Amino acid sequence: MARSGTNSADIKQKNMEAVKLMLYHQAPISRAEIAAQLGLTPATITNITGELINAGFIEEIESDASASHGIGRKPVLIDIRRDCFTVLGLTLGRDSTRFAICDMRGNVLAQGIYEVMNDEYSVMLHQLQGILSLIEKQHGDLWKNLLGIGIAIPGVVNAHMGQVKNHGNERRSWCGQPLGEEISRFTGLPVRVDNNVKARASAISLFWPDLLEGEQTYALCYVSFGIACPFVLGNSVFKGDEDAAGEIGKMILQPDSQESISFAPAGSLEALSSVTAVLKQCRDRIDRGEETILRELCPRVEDLSFPQVLEAQRREDPLVCEIMDRAMFYVGVALANIVSIINPHLILLSGAIFTNLHNAEVVQDTLMKHAFLADYKSLRIVPLDMGEYAGAIGAAACCIEKYFIRA
Repeated sequence: MARSGTNSADIKQKNMEAVKLMLYHQAPISRAEIAAQLGLTPATITNITGELINAGFIEEIESDASASHGIGRKPVLIDIRRDCFTVLGLTLGRDSTRFAICDMRGNVLAQGIYEVMNDEYSVMLHQLQGILSLIEKQHGDLWKNLLGIGIAIPGVVNAHMGQVKNHGNERRSWCGQPLGEEISRFTGLPVRVDNNVKARASAISLFWPDLLEGEQTYALCYVSFGIACPFVLGNSVFKGDEDAAGEIGKMILQPDSQESISFAPAGSLEALSSVTAVLKQCRDRIDRGEETILRELCPRVEDLSFPQVLEAQRREDPLVCEIMDRAMFYVGVALANIVSIINPHLILLSGAIFTNLHNAEVVQDTLMKHAFLADYKSLRIVPLDMGEYAGAIGAAACCIEKYFIRA
């Protein structure tokens, strides 16, 4: 198979991307430090940063006098101009629709929540257009400065095409539809569509790199109504040839199990351990007449919510504790298999389920017991509360990656 070559324009583009990424990860930073770390000449870095300054994308910052150690001029540092653009991120979740307008550093300038999108694509598209019109009306000054729009959705998403490829048994009419193209045409703005958990990983790498403590390869396990675990390799989210990498919720852990949910096969991690599965198991056992404090917290079993399950666990309700421990055991087993394959030194555990730290402890204990590790001390498992708007902020991060960093 023929290999593609490179030319000076390709090289310049790659160098520009590398400089922008370094600014996100390490700024404020001097030109000399950028040149040294990237292995590029000072002249190359001066030219690139000069272009970015002239375009209004980065700015010079005079460093603290102590940084010069009293000798010579104070070094001039550079950083991203956080106000050069705003970015709108939306997440079309299974429980709500949220938006966040961010600056170029991921700081939220405006946010809001709307109802869950309709399962029928044409109805959803009309809903989404209405929401976007409302956001533009309410936040006109921020809208005028938009770089673009990011949309994060559960399921397998072809980010290049701006399409949902597979949403399990849910939202089937969304699959294969040109969502990114239609929203771009409606708003006149560039639109990036991506998987919601991959978007969260992008937000961590771009906006909160300090959480990684220097690690460039890690896994983000997000347990919610579904379960996903994207892998970040060298600060880049690994998506696989069909954009389906990281969908560990579909991993079969009990082949003979009859436990299933609407969007995942029987015996899969999502059927055993997701929020959807935990709620189903709690309701089933209440219906069978088993004793639980959930009856007090929610007299109508059909109205049972996950915050009520977490509250029952905090009160050490035996039935709920049993269900949760079993669910977290399977998450630990799945992650043990992941660790044995990609050998990350860091796994982040995210989702409301980990606000009860006992659940993270069960996952960690199970993982450490069953994973093949070259060095047990090198693996860190860290529960991470990213907040309710992390998906929307992640969608904004995906937009910045596409239309600013790689532009």
